[in-house]
Amino acid sequence: MQSMSVTIAKRLPPARLLWWGAWAIIGVLVLNAVVGLWMQHDHLVFNDSTCESVGFYKLLGSPYPLHDGELVEVEIPGPAHHAAVAEGLKYHWFPAGQPWIKNIAAVTGQTVKLARSGVRVDGHMLPNSRVDRWTPGHHHRIIHYPFGMYHLKRGQVWLYAPGNYAFDSSYYGPIPESHILQRAAPWWTIPGSQFWLGKGD
Repeated sequence: MQSMSVTIAKRLPPARLLWWGAWAIIGVLVLNAVVGLWMQHDHLVFNDSTCESVGFYKLLGSPYPLHDGELVEVEIPGPAHHAAVAEGLKYHWFPAGQPWIKNIAAVTGQTVKLARSGVRVDGHMLPNSRVDRWTPGHHHRIIHYPFGMYHLKRGQVWLYAPGNYAFDSSYYGPIPESHILQRAAPWWTIPGSQFWLGKGD
């Protein structure tokens, strides 16, 4: 197969190869633009992290009033005030400026207990919420929010994601509710993809 492709390449003049390459690039750019316009028109966003199931999520408008258990689109917290977010941006764990899809675990007035073993909201343990010490492969130690009991103040929200190596409030703490952009719902996702990365120690 390799020798055949080399033979074909030798037969084609350089100008023809350049022409084909240019049209391939144009085709990719056009397809990318069409997909972008379609997603914008249908209010869809794509999640490629394993915090939540990988796939498309539909944005449903205003998230207010906020309720625990809801799925939402979230603006990334400011790295200047959140050491874990600054660390994530430094090591490119997520792109800067791209909103996240997360669950609201707790809102104003609720109590969160954060421990290595996981997160409890008003006494109820959140599934798969154990706080990780290391990134996959033990490449980097992960900064987490101080363990303890937190009673959420007015305007605070605690975020949660059920996937393995989920980056949520266990690492950067509660965020202002003004960072919640819209309600969201799965549109087309891959079930179980949030568990693709195996849990470490």
